[in-house]
Amino acid sequence: MKDQTAVSVIGQYVAARRYEDLSDLAVVRARQVVLDFIGTMLGGFQTELGQLAANYAAQMQPGDDATIVGDGRRSTVDGAAFANATMGKFLGMDDSHRIAGHVASQLVPAALALGEQHRLSGRQLITALAVGYDVMDLVHGTVDTWQRERGMDHKGQAGTLASSVTAAKALALDADKTAHALALSMDMACGTEQYVYDAGACDTKDLLAGYGARNGILAAKMADFGFRGPPGALDGPYGYFHAFGPGRDSANLAALDSDALARTGFKPHAGCRHVHSCVDATQVLLRSGQPDLTAIASIEIDTYLEAITPDFRVNYSPQTVGQAGFSLPVTASVILTRGNWFREDIETFDAPEAQRLRQLVKVGLDEDIQAGHPLKNGCEVRITTNDGALYRGRVEYAKGEPENMLSDTEFEEKFRYLVGDLLPAEQIARLLDSVARLEHLDDVGELARLTVPQRVAV
Repeated sequence: MKDQTAVSVIGQYVAARRYEDLSDLAVVRARQVVLDFIGTMLGGFQTELGQLAANYAAQMQPGDDATIVGDGRRSTVDGAAFANATMGKFLGMDDSHRIAGHVASQLVPAALALGEQHRLSGRQLITALAVGYDVMDLVHGTVDTWQRERGMDHKGQAGTLASSVTAAKALALDADKTAHALALSMDMACGTEQYVYDAGACDTKDLLAGYGARNGILAAKMADFGFRGPPGALDGPYGYFHAFGPGRDSANLAALDSDALARTGFKPHAGCRHVHSCVDATQVLLRSGQPDLTAIASIEIDTYLEAITPDFRVNYSPQTVGQAGFSLPVTASVILTRGNWFREDIETFDAPEAQRLRQLVKVGLDEDIQAGHPLKNGCEVRITTNDGALYRGRVEYAKGEPENMLSDTEFEEKFRYLVGDLLPAEQIARLLDSVARLEHLDDVGELARLTVPQRVAV
């Protein structure tokens, strides 16, 4: 591309970026992101939707390019990336960046599939992920407020664009072809959040991650083949920032080198990220004292605006598990009755005691937390009992944010929980060790192969 458009600037940045340019923290986060998402893929594989995604890729996109995680069958690169992204998103425990959103579900499957096909080193994989995070941070940060008001989903939208540059970097495309990959991906961006209202009646929340991973690879492969995208794909009169956002702010491009990967966060719980600080605050409350659930008079939840709007976030009568996972009243009631917020806990949302407790919930805005949002995403929960006793729990940052990060032990515990009995203990140990040495791996295909159960014959 001859003109200095947004896609050409990004193409130059991505093509020039080297592993040596990354911060030490970005490399640490890359290891954590890869381990975390391999865990969510293996957990998701063991669900009905995960099996459906694996079967679809194996049967409808047969090939020998890349491994379907947990399954062992192989598919085309884009087929494997689609299936792996879809299964990895299902449990809702993938990473969560305060600006860029859920990034790993599009980028890790794309990078792993291409990494396996092309025998990429760990350092090449890390670099491909890092540039994808930077682009996701830039693009989604530009359009987020506008798109959220209109119900658009960032995984299929900005996630497709970010996946295209991760794929381009994995394919070692030059600056011009990388720019075309990004430009082509603009017209593949898709997705709305209608699934939050129809949760339980559709699969699109998770399929959108698959679309983002797959379409990014498709755009990069098309650019490599010689297809061209519009130079004004992002900042042209009818480009992405105008058509799907508020318009272009040229100053945003100066923030491209944002070290976004180093600033990502992780989800220790299932469900929507915006309920997690409520989970944490309620757990803090329970650790400070155990109220008699039968004597509770009121439950107050105060948090930031994005966590309490639109109305599906304060849903007192969800009809499905999917809807329950977005609801703050449900969150508090399930934590009080179960203690945790995993998929199996959310499934108890309609138990009689949980139903009764959520009717006692009042949701409000915490002005201090809102003033610090999006950098702060905390919550305060207060419970008053019939005798006037007050119980209080508060967090300024949800667990898993950079300021409240999971420990290495907590990452491993989450990974083992997600894998369950799918893999034997020795294989889990090998997988943990391989990810811990990610930047020293000569062939990241080793990671994909280690996700396939290797049972010892008796």
